[in-house]
Amino acid sequence: MRLKRHILVVSCILLALTSCGKKGNPVPKGLPVPAAISDLRGEVRDDVLLLSFSIPGKNMDGTQIRDLTGFRILRSCGGCAAGFEAWKDIYLTDRQGYTIRNGRLFTYDNDLRQGFSYGYRVFPETSKGLLGDGSNTFSVMWLEPPAPPGEVSIREEDSRLVLSWEPASDTSYNVYRWDGDIYPVSPLNVSPLSASRFVDMNLRNDKEYRFEVRALRVEGGVAYEGAGKAVKGTPRDRTPPQPPTALKLDRKGEGVILTWASNGEPDLRGYNVYRVEAGRPTRKNTDQVLEPRFFDEKPGSDPYVSYYITAVDKAGNESEPSQEQTIILKE
Repeated sequence: MRLKRHILVVSCILLALTSCGKKGNPVPKGLPVPAAISDLRGEVRDDVLLLSFSIPGKNMDGTQIRDLTGFRILRSCGGCAAGFEAWKDIYLTDRQGYTIRNGRLFTYDNDLRQGFSYGYRVFPETSKGLLGDGSNTFSVMWLEPPAPPGEVSIREEDSRLVLSWEPASDTSYNVYRWDGDIYPVSPLNVSPLSASRFVDMNLRNDKEYRFEVRALRVEGGVAYEGAGKAVKGTPRDRTPPQPPTALKLDRKGEGVILTWASNGEPDLRGYNVYRVEAGRPTRKNTDQVLEPRFFDEKPGSDPYVSYYITAVDKAGNESEPSQEQTIILKE
């Protein structure tokens, strides 16, 4: 169960490859050497150290890399007996042990001990077994990540969802949104959130979205992110149509014909017609009126009667009333 959770957190990074790697055959001099990686970095996600780096595209002589096959990663452990040792080989032909997003390769280490320091270096490798120079060293002391945030709630609004949660002192937060069944590598927020609220905008109404809110603490330049608290929600159309305009009343026999200007909303379902008697409105239609026209056959026995119209969209939102109009039935 613990390994399944790790797989979930690092977005389909499946089983880590732990072989020490094969040594290549002697390589003739003069072959292009891959340029060194300079942006190896790491962050803690729920008991997992997520390592990432940009995949080099150039050789040291400036030419394009054409035979990059993978990477050799070394690891050191402060407090352990040895220094840097072969830890993981990543081959780009494999489907396990890593994922690539936006030109960065992500892999992880889930075999770390509290209070121990670890260092990592990455070496690009060609199909001929030629290793480029080592990357910068990323170092981290493994510390306990912060606890999950308190209760997370979500408010469903038109085209957006508002998340809020119980804050903790000296803690910031990241918000992640699932992409289907894929857990994202990066949070929605550009920088860690100090507030305990996040608004995700420009969403599609009536589609369910899943989120996780994770507490974050930065120590020694490393972001320690704890377990997430999940929540899901569905944006709903809460915006009513505009009130109908140009309402006109005309007598026809004993009844009254109402006409008005059509509303232009693309999600319009229809209209409601209200007759006002003694200051009290009564809805006259059972189903929404589809056309901007209505005939009230029996307007009552009062000498005059008033009407107003509302518009209704497909989500059931009803507009404000139109301008109320009055007609004299008996002189």
